[in-house]
Amino acid sequence: MNRRQTRHFGKIYAPETVDELLKLVLQPEHRGRDNVWMWRGQANIAWRVDSSAYRRLKLTKRNPSDRDLISYEKQLIKKARYRGYDLLEGQPMSDFDVLARLQHHGAATRLLDATRNALIGLYFASEAHEDKAGVLLGFHCWHLGGYEDNGEPRGYDEVVAELGDQQYSWTWQPPDVSKRIAAQHSQFLYSSVKTQAHGSVGVDDDSNSMVAIAIEPDLKHQVLSVLSDTFDIRYPTLFPDLEGFCQSNSVRYSEYHFHRW
Repeated sequence: MNRRQTRHFGKIYAPETVDELLKLVLQPEHRGRDNVWMWRGQANIAWRVDSSAYRRLKLTKRNPSDRDLISYEKQLIKKARYRGYDLLEGQPMSDFDVLARLQHHGAATRLLDATRNALIGLYFASEAHEDKAGVLLGFHCWHLGGYEDNGEPRGYDEVVAELGDQQYSWTWQPPDVSKRIAAQHSQFLYSSVKTQAHGSVGVDDDSNSMVAIAIEPDLKHQVLSVLSDTFDIRYPTLFPDLEGFCQSNSVRYSEYHFHRW
């Protein structure tokens, strides 16, 4: 199997076929006590692993600090609550539930989108930038703080204070505050701001903590076809809300683009 030298992830596998790719996903080279991973797909392998809040702050500040990120997110939450975006069925949401809702509607937060479903990660690694290689990232659960199926009712300050100087990220499964969160098997990763080769979101120094697989341009189309035809993983099923419906019926796509037969 081919390997590819990358700037942010070192030398990684670059499968040539979907069969080779799925084998790497099913049997990752780095295994811990269990084989449970959180997955993230990035459509351009040249991108760092940075949260959208970090990238937004970099528009005006060269090296945003964790203090900058905290100040920014607290203001974001305050503004959202003032406008009433913190209510779900009339009930106020916790600070991190608010961040989750904002994140899935396009706001920039420290939450890094990931998924418990590797195939969904593959979709996001393949669905854009068709002329560039993408990357599928896997984060092993034994090198993350937090769990599946646990809410985060604590206040923002208490959660962020716990991050401290820990190298690894924390993970959190948001409640199904939107249809797309449920459809995408969403799981968030977050950490204090780090300076690591791959980016600003923390990864444990242990070599078993993360796996990266290159998705070459020639493979992207094959991946999307298999995901759609065999697993029904495509834009309309991953974004099953009004916004997703309108986007899938916008001028970006032909009338029959998402028809499978």
